[in-house]
Amino acid sequence: MVNTLNARQIRKTTNRFVIGTTAMAIACSSIAFTPANADAVIRDYSCSKGGFTGTIKIDYNQGLGGRIGSIIRINYKINKGSNRGGNKANVTYVDNGNLPATVFKTGDAGVQDNKWRYLGGSYSRGGGNIYVKFIFDKSFAADPSCKVDISKY
Repeated sequence: MVNTLNARQIRKTTNRFVIGTTAMAIACSSIAFTPANADAVIRDYSCSKGGFTGTIKIDYNQGLGGRIGSIIRINYKINKGSNRGGNKANVTYVDNGNLPATVFKTGDAGVQDNKWRYLGGSYSRGGGNIYVKFIFDKSFAADPSCKVDISKY
C-alpha cells in the first residue's frame, strides 16, 4: 500500500519541520553562547557545636565584584563525630538576597552521616546576606546548634 499526501498536507508538514528546526537552532545557539562553567565557583562554609560539624556547600556563578550571582546547587553534610544521634537534624538555608527570602529546609529529616546531601538551589539572587542554621540531633540530650553567616555575599 502506498501512502500519498496532497499538496496541502506536504506544505503543512514542511512548515512544521521548518518552524521546529528554527526553534531548535535558536535554543541550541543560546546554549552554545552561555558559558557553562566559566565563572562557576564552589565554596564550603562550616560551623561546629557540641562535637558536631555542619558544612554547607554552595555551587554558584560569580556575579559582579566577586559576589554570588546565581545559585546552582546547595548541599549540606553533618559530621556527628563521636556523638550518638539519629537523623533528625534540622538544616535551614535562608538567602535574604531576594524578596521574599529564598528558604530551603530539611525539617526534621537532616541526615548526620557525613555525606553530601542535596538541599536546594537553582535560583538568581540580588544583594543581601545568606545564613545557614544547623540544629544537630543528639540522643538523650539537648540538641546543639550553630549558625553560618555568609554576610559578605
